[in-house]
Amino acid sequence: MKTFAFLFNPVELKHIREFWPLTHLMPEFMLKTFLKNQGFKISPLKTFTSSQDQQVQGYFLVSPLLPEQDGGPGEELLLDKIITASFLARDLGAGLLGLGGYAQAVAEKKSMLYKHLKVPVTLGTNFTAWSAIEALYRIADSKKIELKKSTLCVSGATGAVGSLCCQKLAREFSKTIITAGQKDKLTEFVAVLERMGVPNVEVQTDVNRAIAGAEVVIVSGTGVDPHFSPDDLKAGAVVIDMCLSRHLAGMAHHRTDVTVINGGIIKLPPQKHGHIHVGLPKDMILASMAETMLLALEDKITLPATGETGNIEKLEPLADLAVRHGFEVYVPDAPLG
Repeated sequence: MKTFAFLFNPVELKHIREFWPLTHLMPEFMLKTFLKNQGFKISPLKTFTSSQDQQVQGYFLVSPLLPEQDGGPGEELLLDKIITASFLARDLGAGLLGLGGYAQAVAEKKSMLYKHLKVPVTLGTNFTAWSAIEALYRIADSKKIELKKSTLCVSGATGAVGSLCCQKLAREFSKTIITAGQKDKLTEFVAVLERMGVPNVEVQTDVNRAIAGAEVVIVSGTGVDPHFSPDDLKAGAVVIDMCLSRHLAGMAHHRTDVTVINGGIIKLPPQKHGHIHVGLPKDMILASMAETMLLALEDKITLPATGETGNIEKLEPLADLAVRHGFEVYVPDAPLG
């Protein structure tokens, strides 16, 4: 049977405590040292059966790192965890290793990492981007939003997910505002979009001003929280939150006029498998996990371990695979705020 592995980093302390129960007894100041010396928790998915009755088995490798350990000085520690996970995936018989969350974010920046990995790797950015795009289309349809008369803002536009969203969506809107941390990267990306024939793209380094000018906002990037105030959102704005923590809905709870949707969540076909425990409701997984599973189901593990972070040409084929196997982009009926 085809087998995959997925490296998963809990985003919140409560999820860490679920996998390492001993931490319930520890004060927070002791957690970092304790977790740094822990190995992976291996959570096996014995058999997953898609709606096409195709089967795959997998292993979820839970990494014992707190969010604040996964950036700055802790980045080297996370790189070591990724390399170790690739050895473990190989030993478990996995033909593909998926990276999610902070592991995905670090691997996206470190192309030299892939020389040290022992199995092909996917970062899941293609299907993650597609999930944001599909969620936006559905919300726009339900709310009767005319995209051609609206402005799109993509925060984190130079990252893999944000750039794919821009490439796919910018032509649909009257104007697109892109924002991220470094202006030179934004300028380079505008040139890429212009070569693709994408019109009316504006660079804005002030993220608060960027979101204030848009009816539709996609928030991507590697930060724990978005770097803007929800108070600056335009009246009636629609926001697709792709941040790792997905805290934006809570931050914007007082903005009852805006719609905030947690993006990057996929609903699996029901009653075909046991519960996959990743801190989400039953039958829900992250889009990066879903991409790993889809590639394994189709035995499309032909990726060279070079760390491709995003490819616009792969969005539609992945969407077709998702439909084929019963994977569905989850969009709640009501805003999360």
